[in-house]
Amino acid sequence: MEGVIWKGSPNHYNGRNGYQVTHITLHIMVGYLAGTDATFANPSSQASAHYGVGATGEIHQYVDEANGSYSDANWESNNSCISIEHEGGMAQGAVCTQACIDASARLCADIARRYGWDHLWHDGLNGNVWLHREIPGTDHAGCPDLAPNGLPYQQVIDKANAILNGETNQERNTTMAEMLFNDLDTGKVYYWNILTGTKYIGVPDQLEILKAAGIPMHETSSNGPWMTRAQEITDTTLAGITATINAQAAAIEVLSKSMGADPEQIAQAVQQAVRDKLDSLEITITATDGTDQ
Repeated sequence: MEGVIWKGSPNHYNGRNGYQVTHITLHIMVGYLAGTDATFANPSSQASAHYGVGATGEIHQYVDEANGSYSDANWESNNSCISIEHEGGMAQGAVCTQACIDASARLCADIARRYGWDHLWHDGLNGNVWLHREIPGTDHAGCPDLAPNGLPYQQVIDKANAILNGETNQERNTTMAEMLFNDLDTGKVYYWNILTGTKYIGVPDQLEILKAAGIPMHETSSNGPWMTRAQEITDTTLAGITATINAQAAAIEVLSKSMGADPEQIAQAVQQAVRDKLDSLEITITATDGTDQ
């Protein structure tokens, strides 16, 4: 993740002792980021975490994720978690700020993405987000959320999931926009069966959803059931192109709802795709005397 500042700590396992990363453990510092930096840099403290998030949103890293940290007072959890400390936890002094919460959410989303988790959830020790106070062996009964000015962990989880969902929707929107346009490398008009994710070249029985949405189907030519973009420009008027674009816009809502995507975001992606495709066209006009103009 960009913007993370490496601090380093000598307090960690070398590797993970045969365990795999299964969860994030959330902590509260009961103090300030600078004090945590000093504590984790001290070998005699025998304490560490993978990350620390400060009140300004600054993120420090103390332990490489390939190694277990000395964070949870539990051998198994130390070796299977990514641990995150947060500035705050004091009635008078350090508080958990919104900037800290937002930065933690971005960090949690980044961790989830890298470990293949499509969403984060807390359910005691059954979810993939754990609270330090719930882990057997700890004596930190208020960590991270029950301390004064503690961490609102559910807000962190919800924001992280919103980030993950936004990335998923953007990928989906881009894919759907690509469904509606020609392949410039081949010049062919491709259609997709959105129920199977399979690409077909104008196969009529796979186009029912597009037909229902009013998208014009090209006639089969001697070269196959497709039409080159040059032929399309030659054989249709600007009004026809406009009608096609309008029909494609009408199809967006049908397609997006069937895939659980956001119609408005897809519409924006399609509009941009239209601009990009039209900008790439080269049209030659031939005069009646046979010379190119």
